[in-house]
Parts: sequence; structure tokens; C-alpha cells
Amino acid sequence: MKKICIKYNLENPLSLLYNEMSKGKWKKMTTTAVHKYWTTRINEEIMYYSSLKYIPTSSFKVGKIHPLALANSANQRDINRIPIRIKIATGTYILQTNRAAYNQNNVDPTCKLCDQAEESLSHFLLCCRALDQIRTPILKNIICKCSELPALQHSNIQLDILQLIINPFHYAGSDESENDISCRIEPLCRQLIYNLHNKRYEILSKMDLISSRRKMNFKVS
Repeated sequence: MKKICIKYNLENPLSLLYNEMSKGKWKKMTTTAVHKYWTTRINEEIMYYSSLKYIPTSSFKVGKIHPLALANSANQRDINRIPIRIKIATGTYILQTNRAAYNQNNVDPTCKLCDQAEESLSHFLLCCRALDQIRTPILKNIICKCSELPALQHSNIQLDILQLIINPFHYAGSDESENDISCRIEPLCRQLIYNLHNKRYEILSKMDLISSRRKMNFKVS
């Protein structure tokens, strides 16, 4: 108990024996102290995590779920898209460049789907030709919807398409614009990411199956 109080800069618990405090007042004081501690810590440490570069510190509100992790409906399909969406936003989605950077073995960072460039996040979301058929119609719809939003329509900010897909709430200047993005842009971004993910793994699974069959035929011969 004493360690927790020191961590969150709260009064020594022994002082409560002499200065009684109501349950409501104590709860409010501890909640404020805990939120302040984590807000300060996140703001100080986020700069050291390159994977979080698309989620600015202003997006974090301690005690409130980030809108990227919220489902706008009880539809199971929409809920199933959230984990992949969060992995993309937090830089924990594993691509070939990640495997090449952190694997002790010599891993080729080149995209297995198109074999044209390194499979980085921008390549996967915007450039891979093997995923064009999935990407193009949804991306056009996202751009079209953005042009209709008043908050973005009358803004001088130049939109970064990659930033928009990974975290469209970066462009929310008010609660009203956040609600607009949550209802009209985020579902499309979530759909795009999930569909790209499914197509990628479908292609990779087929490639693995073909490779395993070739190995079996080679052994038999």
C-alpha cells in the first residue's frame, strides 16, 4: 500500500488514521493521481516507440478507450476486425521487414506477394500490386468520404493517406469531427485493413501449400 502511494504521489496511508476521508473523496483523489501519473508517463515515453508514431500523444486519454478499439455496432464482423486494426495502428503487425529486422536468421524483407519491394507497412497498405483489386475500391471510397466531411473539407491540413488509414482520428479537431470520422471513415479504414490482411494470408497460404507439395514430390522422386 505504501509503495502504491509513493508511486502515484498520494498521501501516506497512515495519515488516513488521523485525517478521516470519505470514500467518494478518496476515490476521486486516487483516480486523479493515477490518471495524472500515466498521462505524464505516456507523454514522456511515447517518443521512444517508433511503432506508435501514427498515434500522437493527444490521442491518449487515460480512462477512455481509444476510438480505434471501439466497435460502432454489435455486428460480430466489425468486432472481428478490431485486433488486426490495432496491430496495424501500434506497429505490431508482422511483415517481412519486421521478420528481417528481428529474426536471427537471414530473412529477405522483400514482399512475397509481388516480389517488387520491401514489405513495409506503406507497401502493404498502399503499394503492393497483388492487393490492388482489394485496395482500390475501398481506398477510393475513403478519399471520397473524406472530401465530404466538413472538418476536413474546410481544413488547410494536407492529408497523409497512410496516416489516414492507420489512424484517421489524427485529423479530428473536435468531438464532432471525431464522431464523423468514427461513423464514416474509420469503418472503411477497418474494412480495408482487414480485407488486405485476409487476402495477404490467403495468397501466402497458397504459396506455402505449393512449396510443401514441391518438396514432397522432390522427396518421392
